[in-house]
Amino acid sequence: MLSTTQLFEKVKNVSGWLHEAEADALMSATLKACIELPSPNVIVEVGSYQGKSTVLFGSLLKTYFPDARVYAIDPHEGVVSNNDTELGGLPPTLDAFKRNINAAGLDEQVELINDYSFNVIWDKPISLLFIDGLHDYLNVSRDFKHFAQWISPGGYVAFHDYANYFPGVMQFVDETLATQSYTESGRAGSIIVLQKR
Repeated sequence: MLSTTQLFEKVKNVSGWLHEAEADALMSATLKACIELPSPNVIVEVGSYQGKSTVLFGSLLKTYFPDARVYAIDPHEGVVSNNDTELGGLPPTLDAFKRNINAAGLDEQVELINDYSFNVIWDKPISLLFIDGLHDYLNVSRDFKHFAQWISPGGYVAFHDYANYFPGVMQFVDETLATQSYTESGRAGSIIVLQKR
Protein backbone atom coordinates (compact mmCIF):
# COMPACT_ATOMS: atom_id res chain seq x y z
CA MET A 1 0.00 0.00 0.00
CA LEU A 2 1.06 3.56 -0.69
CA SER A 3 -0.27 6.17 1.74
CA THR A 4 -1.00 9.71 0.68
CA THR A 5 1.64 10.90 3.14
CA GLN A 6 4.27 8.61 1.61
CA LEU A 7 3.36 9.77 -1.88
CA PHE A 8 3.55 13.45 -0.98
CA GLU A 9 6.94 12.84 0.65
CA LYS A 10 8.28 11.30 -2.57
CA VAL A 11 6.91 14.13 -4.69
CA LYS A 12 8.05 16.87 -2.28
CA ASN A 13 11.71 16.01 -2.85
CA VAL A 14 11.50 16.63 -6.62
CA SER A 15 12.00 20.16 -7.91
CA GLY A 16 8.95 21.66 -9.61
CA TRP A 17 5.64 23.40 -9.14
CA LEU A 18 2.89 21.25 -7.66
CA HIS A 19 1.17 22.05 -4.38
CA GLU A 20 -0.23 19.31 -2.15
CA ALA A 21 -3.86 20.04 -3.10
CA GLU A 22 -2.91 19.93 -6.78
CA ALA A 23 -1.07 16.65 -6.28
CA ASP A 24 -4.18 15.31 -4.58
CA ALA A 25 -6.33 16.34 -7.58
CA LEU A 26 -3.96 14.56 -9.96
CA MET A 27 -3.91 11.51 -7.73
CA SER A 28 -7.72 11.41 -7.72
CA ALA A 29 -7.90 11.80 -11.52
CA THR A 30 -5.33 9.03 -11.99
CA LEU A 31 -7.16 6.60 -9.73
CA LYS A 32 -10.53 7.34 -11.38
CA ALA A 33 -9.09 6.98 -14.88
CA CYS A 34 -7.41 3.66 -14.09
CA ILE A 35 -10.41 2.22 -12.23
CA GLU A 36 -13.08 3.35 -14.69
CA LEU A 37 -11.32 2.70 -18.01
CA PRO A 38 -10.10 -0.57 -19.55
CA SER A 39 -6.52 -1.61 -18.89
CA PRO A 40 -3.75 -1.31 -19.75
CA ASN A 41 -4.11 2.34 -18.85
CA VAL A 42 -1.97 5.06 -20.41
CA ILE A 43 -1.15 8.42 -18.89
CA VAL A 44 0.39 11.02 -21.18
CA GLU A 45 2.17 13.90 -19.51
CA VAL A 46 3.11 16.88 -21.67
CA GLY A 47 5.74 18.87 -19.80
CA SER A 48 7.68 16.94 -17.18
CA TYR A 49 10.43 19.36 -16.04
CA GLN A 50 12.34 17.34 -13.41
CA GLY A 51 9.61 14.75 -12.89
CA LYS A 52 7.56 15.96 -9.92
CA SER A 53 4.17 14.98 -11.35
CA THR A 54 5.77 12.04 -13.18
CA VAL A 55 6.86 10.56 -9.85
CA LEU A 56 3.31 10.99 -8.55
CA PHE A 57 1.78 9.23 -11.56
CA GLY A 58 4.42 6.51 -11.69
CA SER A 59 4.23 5.73 -7.97
CA LEU A 60 0.45 5.29 -8.13
CA LEU A 61 0.74 3.03 -11.16
CA LYS A 62 3.53 0.94 -9.67
CA THR A 63 1.48 0.32 -6.52
CA TYR A 64 -2.02 -0.15 -7.90
CA PHE A 65 -1.91 -0.58 -11.69
CA PRO A 66 1.41 -2.24 -12.59
CA ASP A 67 0.45 -2.83 -16.23
CA ALA A 68 -0.20 0.91 -16.80
CA ARG A 69 2.42 3.33 -18.12
CA VAL A 70 3.25 7.02 -17.99
CA TYR A 71 4.61 8.58 -21.16
CA ALA A 72 6.51 11.69 -20.10
CA ILE A 73 6.96 14.08 -23.03
CA ASP A 74 9.36 17.01 -22.72
CA PRO A 75 12.29 18.34 -24.80
CA HIS A 76 14.06 19.09 -21.47
CA GLU A 77 15.65 22.26 -22.83
CA GLY A 78 15.02 24.27 -19.65
CA VAL A 79 12.45 26.60 -21.21
CA VAL A 80 9.55 27.38 -18.88
CA SER A 81 6.69 29.90 -18.93
CA ASN A 82 7.07 32.85 -16.56
CA ASN A 83 3.73 34.29 -17.57
CA ASP A 84 1.56 34.28 -20.64
CA THR A 85 4.00 36.33 -22.72
CA GLU A 86 7.48 35.57 -21.39
CA LEU A 87 9.65 32.49 -21.42
CA GLY A 88 12.23 31.80 -18.76
CA GLY A 89 15.43 29.90 -19.21
CA LEU A 90 16.73 27.32 -16.77
CA PRO A 91 19.41 24.68 -17.24
CA PRO A 92 18.40 21.61 -19.29
CA THR A 93 16.47 19.13 -17.14
CA LEU A 94 16.98 15.74 -18.81
CA ASP A 95 19.65 14.45 -16.40
CA ALA A 96 17.69 15.60 -13.33
CA PHE A 97 14.53 13.98 -14.69
CA LYS A 98 16.28 10.65 -15.25
CA ARG A 99 17.87 10.76 -11.79
CA ASN A 100 14.53 11.47 -10.09
CA ILE A 101 12.69 8.70 -11.93
CA ASN A 102 15.48 6.23 -11.15
CA ALA A 103 15.68 7.28 -7.49
CA ALA A 104 11.92 6.73 -7.16
CA GLY A 105 12.29 3.24 -8.66
CA LEU A 106 9.99 4.03 -11.58
CA ASP A 107 12.04 3.07 -14.63
CA GLU A 108 9.50 0.34 -15.52
CA GLN A 109 6.47 2.61 -15.17
CA VAL A 110 7.75 5.72 -16.97
CA GLU A 111 8.67 6.00 -20.62
CA LEU A 112 10.60 9.16 -21.43
CA ILE A 113 9.90 10.84 -24.76
CA ASN A 114 12.57 13.52 -25.11
CA ASP A 115 10.83 15.70 -27.71
CA TYR A 116 8.13 18.27 -28.31
CA SER A 117 4.60 16.90 -28.05
CA PHE A 118 3.69 17.87 -31.61
CA ASN A 119 6.52 15.70 -32.98
CA VAL A 120 5.28 12.58 -31.21
CA ILE A 121 3.54 9.97 -33.36
CA TRP A 122 0.80 8.52 -31.16
CA ASP A 123 -1.48 5.49 -31.54
CA LYS A 124 -2.69 4.38 -28.08
CA PRO A 125 -5.91 5.11 -26.17
CA ILE A 126 -5.25 7.60 -23.37
CA SER A 127 -6.88 7.31 -19.95
CA LEU A 128 -5.47 10.58 -18.60
CA LEU A 129 -3.77 13.42 -20.47
CA PHE A 130 -1.90 15.98 -18.35
CA ILE A 131 -1.09 19.28 -20.08
CA ASP A 132 1.74 21.10 -18.30
CA GLY A 133 4.06 22.35 -21.05
CA LEU A 134 4.35 26.01 -22.01
CA HIS A 135 1.36 27.91 -20.65
CA ASP A 136 0.31 30.16 -23.52
CA TYR A 137 -2.77 29.64 -25.69
CA LEU A 138 -0.86 28.43 -28.76
CA ASN A 139 1.09 25.73 -26.93
CA VAL A 140 -1.72 24.53 -24.67
CA SER A 141 -4.11 24.20 -27.61
CA ARG A 142 -1.47 22.49 -29.75
CA ASP A 143 -0.56 20.04 -26.97
CA PHE A 144 -4.20 19.16 -26.36
CA LYS A 145 -5.27 18.89 -30.00
CA HIS A 146 -2.33 16.64 -30.84
CA PHE A 147 -3.63 13.95 -28.43
CA ALA A 148 -7.36 14.71 -28.10
CA GLN A 149 -8.55 12.09 -30.58
CA TRP A 150 -6.82 9.40 -28.50
CA ILE A 151 -8.49 10.27 -25.19
CA SER A 152 -10.84 7.39 -24.41
CA PRO A 153 -14.55 8.14 -23.97
CA GLY A 154 -14.89 8.82 -20.26
CA GLY A 155 -11.17 9.61 -20.11
CA TYR A 156 -9.68 12.59 -18.34
CA VAL A 157 -7.55 15.60 -19.19
CA ALA A 158 -5.92 17.77 -16.54
CA PHE A 159 -4.47 21.22 -17.12
CA HIS A 160 -1.93 22.88 -14.82
CA ASP A 161 -1.88 26.66 -14.28
CA TYR A 162 -5.55 27.26 -14.98
CA ALA A 163 -5.28 30.66 -13.29
CA ASN A 164 -5.46 34.39 -14.01
CA TYR A 165 -1.68 34.63 -14.38
CA PHE A 166 -1.89 32.31 -17.40
CA PRO A 167 -4.92 33.65 -19.32
CA GLY A 168 -4.09 31.53 -22.38
CA VAL A 169 -4.64 28.35 -20.36
CA MET A 170 -7.92 29.67 -18.96
CA GLN A 171 -9.15 30.73 -22.39
CA PHE A 172 -8.42 27.38 -23.99
CA VAL A 173 -9.94 25.34 -21.14
CA ASP A 174 -13.06 27.52 -21.11
CA GLU A 175 -13.42 27.13 -24.87
CA THR A 176 -13.03 23.36 -24.52
CA LEU A 177 -15.74 23.23 -21.86
CA ALA A 178 -18.01 25.37 -24.06
CA THR A 179 -17.94 22.67 -26.76
CA GLN A 180 -19.75 20.41 -24.24
CA SER A 181 -17.51 17.53 -25.31
CA TYR A 182 -15.96 17.70 -21.82
CA THR A 183 -17.32 18.37 -18.36
CA GLU A 184 -15.43 19.64 -15.34
CA SER A 185 -14.54 16.77 -13.02
CA GLY A 186 -12.52 18.55 -10.34
CA ARG A 187 -10.37 21.51 -9.44
CA ALA A 188 -7.68 22.27 -6.85
CA GLY A 189 -5.26 25.18 -6.81
CA SER A 190 -4.44 25.82 -10.45
CA ILE A 191 -5.24 22.25 -11.58
CA ILE A 192 -8.51 21.69 -13.43
CA VAL A 193 -9.60 18.21 -14.51
CA LEU A 194 -12.05 17.60 -17.35
CA GLN A 195 -13.77 14.36 -18.34
CA LYS A 196 -14.54 13.47 -21.93
CA ARG A 197 -18.22 12.77 -22.54
